[in-house]
Amino acid sequence: MSNSQTILDIAEICAQQGVNKLILSSGSRNAPLTLAFSRHSGFCNYLISDERVAGYVALGIAQSLKRPAILLCTSGTAVLNLGPAIAEAYYQHIPLLVLTADRPPEWIDQNDGQAIRQRNVFENHVKKSFEFPVSLDHEDAKWQIQRTLNEAIITTKIGVPGPVHINIPFREPLYPDTDTPWKYHKKVQVVNFRQTKKDLSQEQWISLKEQWKCADKVLIVGGQGTLSSELTTALENIQTMAAVPVLGDAVSNLHRVNGAVTHLEIILGQEDTKLVGLCPDLLITFGGAFVSRNLKMFLRKFPGSIHWHVQDSEFPPDTFKSLSDIIPLDPDTFFTNLKKIVPPMQGSTWYQQWQTQEARAGELIQEFIRGEDFCELQAIDMVLKSAKEVHLHLANSTPVRWVDLIGVAPETSEISANRGTSGIDGCTSTAVGHALTNGKQNLLITGDMALFYDRNAFWHQNKLPNLKIVLLNNHGGGIFRLLDGPRKQPELEELFVTKQSLSAENLAKDFGMKYLYCNNAKDLTKNLAHLFEPYDQACILEIELPDNMSDIYQKLKTCIR
Repeated sequence: MSNSQTILDIAEICAQQGVNKLILSSGSRNAPLTLAFSRHSGFCNYLISDERVAGYVALGIAQSLKRPAILLCTSGTAVLNLGPAIAEAYYQHIPLLVLTADRPPEWIDQNDGQAIRQRNVFENHVKKSFEFPVSLDHEDAKWQIQRTLNEAIITTKIGVPGPVHINIPFREPLYPDTDTPWKYHKKVQVVNFRQTKKDLSQEQWISLKEQWKCADKVLIVGGQGTLSSELTTALENIQTMAAVPVLGDAVSNLHRVNGAVTHLEIILGQEDTKLVGLCPDLLITFGGAFVSRNLKMFLRKFPGSIHWHVQDSEFPPDTFKSLSDIIPLDPDTFFTNLKKIVPPMQGSTWYQQWQTQEARAGELIQEFIRGEDFCELQAIDMVLKSAKEVHLHLANSTPVRWVDLIGVAPETSEISANRGTSGIDGCTSTAVGHALTNGKQNLLITGDMALFYDRNAFWHQNKLPNLKIVLLNNHGGGIFRLLDGPRKQPELEELFVTKQSLSAENLAKDFGMKYLYCNNAKDLTKNLAHLFEPYDQACILEIELPDNMSDIYQKLKTCIR
């Protein structure tokens, strides 16, 4: 069945739908689709041998382009390796079209090679799952496949975007004869979906306006999201006109909102008695997950009497245990229209209180860094001050937290991090996906555990001259030294930190990357000047650091309180 016209039509429909970035891993069972896509002139193909890496590269590409990417793999355990990236895409609302080849149903559970139960294997972390018929050439089967493929592609994009899975069983033969005719038919079924922006009724806007007028203290808080100039402008207008504080941590991409409050972990790390005056009457939230633990704890303790959450569709999470109103609009549309109805306010002590706290927090962290010997905080601060107009990628676990404490400059073009599930397993691969497609200077700040865990992110033939990596190497999982639970256990170093002695120098040699090294502030200054020079491959700057961040962090927490 490998030369079936129906298989060629799958590639043609994807091309006509504009879904033309293909990330695939080698295999026999997926060979019919591999050939159908690779021989079609409309696709840009990326061959990634490690399926787990391929999943995260696809996530990065889709995130960068803001449209679906195709993820294709063979059957069996290869499929299971896609799971982490699919879960991250689901919680970050990234559109992916996941195509998995499968054995025919009669051979499942019959001790046939690479045959597992693939039907609905991702059902808990995809928007929808589909299964193609195993017999491809009946006219009804052709219609079903084309209809289903269109539905799957549209489903990745409508409402809240996300991954969609199609499982495709193939019978042998899997490879075409050399003399097999190969022609793509342009007359395939392509279903167009024209999504329009929704709005609220006049009565609903009036109701929101009345709730706003009854609140003396309004607070806008953004979770993880992508950079949007429309949203930035709308929030600045509301903040200026109505004197409303706008809060966003490191992954909110609100760093370009003039006057935004971003040092939340510091401001909200104070004693509760100092936080009571900061609690809102009306809380307006939007976006995804939050890095700042102190922000989550603060808004759970002091949630306010009304909580609006802005999300295009589906029921949102109730992160702060106070949800009262769901506003089913995208944030750009909502805040652009909200500024038309909110009453102006001048000289708000509430707004000024937050601005004062933000200024004090920024001064505190800089003063603290200046008073310490060379450490992770100082290293990241130096990196951030040298990086202008870069797409900044932050790895889990500690790098994203340190950047959240320090804050980023408005010149940073955009910030990305895998905070949907907050795992370390694909941080590098996701950054690689961005670098392959966005045409920007990409800077990844990562830790040793995250980088070495995901070293196969570079195991492919694609050049990455626009990827710069800063590795903070303290030779172990330093996050566990910061957490009260594990750091008090006698097995801390052996079972939690899991010390390692690796250096990135060999990794750089293996994959042909430019390698820089330092272990002090003076050499870091010199190397930062070289990091952003043009190279024909990725450049990695390894900063070797002492494992003393636990003591420094406890000192900082005391200072904040």
